[in-house]
Amino acid sequence: MKKEKNISMDESLINQLNDILERNLENEQFGVKELAAEIGISRSQLHRKLNSLIDKSCSQFIREYRLQKAMEMLQEKIANVSEIAYRVGFSSPTYFNTCFKDYYGYPPGEVKYRAANTSYVVDGRAEASKNISDIGKLANNKKVLIILASIALIFIGYFLINAVSKTNHHVENLVNEVSKSSIAVLPFKNLSDNKESEYFAEGVAQSIQSHLNKITGLKLISETSTAQYRETTKTSPQIATELNVSHLLVASVQEYEDKVRVIVSLIDAKKDELLWSDTYDRDLIDIFNIQSEISKQIATELEVVLSPAQISQIEKIPTTDIEAYNLYQKGKHFFNMKNHLHGKGEKSVQYLREAIEKDPEFALAHAALATVYLFSGENLYKDNSVELVEKLALRALALDSTISEAHVALGTLACMYEWNWEKAQKEFQHAIRLNPNNSDAYIHYSQFLYSVKGEPEKARNFIEKALQLDPLSYVGVLKSAQYYLNDDKYEKTFEETSKLKEINEQNMYSYWINFHVYDALGNKNKAINELVTYYNLNNTTIDSLELAYDINGLKGVYSYYTENNIKRYGQVSNFNEFVLYADAQAHAYFGNNERAFEYLEVALERRCSYLYEIKYDPSFINLRSEPRFLNILDKMNLGHYN
Repeated sequence: MKKEKNISMDESLINQLNDILERNLENEQFGVKELAAEIGISRSQLHRKLNSLIDKSCSQFIREYRLQKAMEMLQEKIANVSEIAYRVGFSSPTYFNTCFKDYYGYPPGEVKYRAANTSYVVDGRAEASKNISDIGKLANNKKVLIILASIALIFIGYFLINAVSKTNHHVENLVNEVSKSSIAVLPFKNLSDNKESEYFAEGVAQSIQSHLNKITGLKLISETSTAQYRETTKTSPQIATELNVSHLLVASVQEYEDKVRVIVSLIDAKKDELLWSDTYDRDLIDIFNIQSEISKQIATELEVVLSPAQISQIEKIPTTDIEAYNLYQKGKHFFNMKNHLHGKGEKSVQYLREAIEKDPEFALAHAALATVYLFSGENLYKDNSVELVEKLALRALALDSTISEAHVALGTLACMYEWNWEKAQKEFQHAIRLNPNNSDAYIHYSQFLYSVKGEPEKARNFIEKALQLDPLSYVGVLKSAQYYLNDDKYEKTFEETSKLKEINEQNMYSYWINFHVYDALGNKNKAINELVTYYNLNNTTIDSLELAYDINGLKGVYSYYTENNIKRYGQVSNFNEFVLYADAQAHAYFGNNERAFEYLEVALERRCSYLYEIKYDPSFINLRSEPRFLNILDKMNLGHYN
């Protein structure tokens, strides 16, 4: 009798929930929080209750109820698809179509054609009751088949004509898309005695970050920008304001013997309130399931709907070898900390290669190694490493086609070394579609649009998106500053260089850009002081640089550098990539055309990784009518000016 009473109570709860949802069907703002409040229990309790009763999350229960109501309305033909989408609480008909198709297996527009031959199982999913006789009749009707084939050909032709423009439009829409929920995953604390476990704790955070990146409609701040809060004493509202997010995820990780404990909390940062917290005590090998569970629970708490495809991606196990996983995290650590700039790129390579040796099927390790090779080398073309990077990236995608970083690597290769512009654009766009939170993809695509396509407004949109996701990206802020400088927007330029100095005070770029701005404004004292300050910070002697500027201004400074480079390297063929391109810029800007072409020919032969910027680089504006310059553009497939 007790069992029957429990079943009755459970049915009563479901009926109450259905009644509440029915009353609030058109209210798109009515979600898990409101449903829990109406029923009189906490969100966590409601989630656990539904999970135990029907193996569904609260968000899933609400979404499926709305979709089932939509199906009823579509069958009764009471309104068109868009109107019904709004009537069942979907603010976007496009998103409604996606959810409906994921749930029932076909779009809502097909309901009227399937109504006669469709039955529904208990949980609302549609199963086509295949009518064999009807299919046979259709197959025998040759005239119908011919008509259908003709229609198919028309649609295929239309698709091929419009595919590229639709892809471009979709990616551009991602830039302007406003996410309702935003979150920053703060650095996880390592509670283990073993310092080596710091890599493991960092890796757990990065894996959860990677899972959350796969969730559509969720804005996620890059770990580059959250790293500064590792030892912070700032409050949640302060951090949220600085990062412009609504939620924070904080956690601690303790690794001991073959066990792991993860204590995690999700905070409504604006209100400084705890939304959800849990402790996971598991076997170490179960760490991947822990990461997946945490990611799905975050989606539930933020009321973000997960599609079956997203759930599948989140639950995917990257490797079954814990040792390979730890080696991968170490490799990522040394690269992410930018230690490769200080001679530690070899450490990243070493750990990632060892991870691949442990597990040759470890897709993420292949993609990470491709990225390390790509951005740590001086010149991949010179070192014959282009093929190696491409091989690693393609191997990663063969193992897991959803890895955005691998497409960024392929796009960068196509742009910097192969000069295959169509391929570069496709790869960057594919990377963004796979992971709309990949700030690096936006940065590289922005530079492509600015330097190759000559579309500064679009480039600005993409760099702004990158900086929303990663406000402390040095490369992102640098590109933004360069764009403003080229547009003569000096006040905006100063704002960006101020950020650059906060991120890395000892890097030259911010001082060099300020030098140009002050020189353009006629403030010579402040201009030269920028360079002097930089060299003083780095304990470098600058000899007669100030005198060169006093005597001959900007031209004197450029001459100072180009002459010193000749003294240092001897021949132009010995120059490194950066110096080669920078000196070509200087000679072109000041009308030393012969010297400029001497440098550019060497850069062309070596496939200098900076050369792809040449067409719209303002430094070369004096050469744009020169046949020799246009010939270089032709060799690079860049085309001429309109």
